Amino acid sequence: MSKKKIQIILIGTGSKIARETFKLKNEYDIVGFSRFSKNKEIKEYKVKKYKNIHSIKNHLKKEKNRKIVLLFMEASSKSKIILNKNSRELLNEMKSNFLNFHDIVKLALPYMLKQSWGRIIFCGSSGALKTDIGSSGYSASKYATLGYCKTLSKEYARYGVTSNYLSLGLFNTSLYLKLSSKIKSELIKSTDTRGTGDYESILNGINFLVKSNYVTGSIIPIDGGFN
Repeated sequence: MSKKKIQIILIGTGSKIARETFKLKNEYDIVGFSRFSKNKEIKEYKVKKYKNIHSIKNHLKKEKNRKIVLLFMEASSKSKIILNKNSRELLNEMKSNFLNFHDIVKLALPYMLKQSWGRIIFCGSSGALKTDIGSSGYSASKYATLGYCKTLSKEYARYGVTSNYLSLGLFNTSLYLKLSSKIKSELIKSTDTRGTGDYESILNGINFLVKSNYVTGSIIPIDGGFN
């Protein structure tokens, strides 16, 4: 029997970055989990709808002998200056971009530890780490994710489970395309490459982390030298 492919459990199936990345030829079995039924229409990977964490738990039980990669691409942002943002809005961004990941990580860790192999990859944002006007909740959640990622590495890398952070730059997502030409031009000038990113670079980053035992607790910039 042929060796099973490594399985990527993707959180953030509706992300254009996820869809465009996995349109490219890759070597993985990709299963996405989504809270939104419309995402069942995605053709780039299998999508399973989940109402609660038990759906993912049941899936992990079925795949208990498989090497697993957790890939978090889910993100939510609501731009408001701090004086106009209430604590509920901040909490919602923290939940979407950080807190919701914790229970999934806790479910997957025992299976990864049993295999003495696991990969946990968080997709973040170089722009969020730089911060900007109106980005308090988004930036705070990404910094929290980065701290969480590094703590995971401290605790579990010795057992073969690595944890890393892909820091993404400018890509032709719907959010970017909605910006004015002036803002787009300013953002492009802030990159060394003077352009938006290609999705093959993201896939290459994922491949690198999956195949690397000695890379953990790291920020991998895929941002064209964003400054």
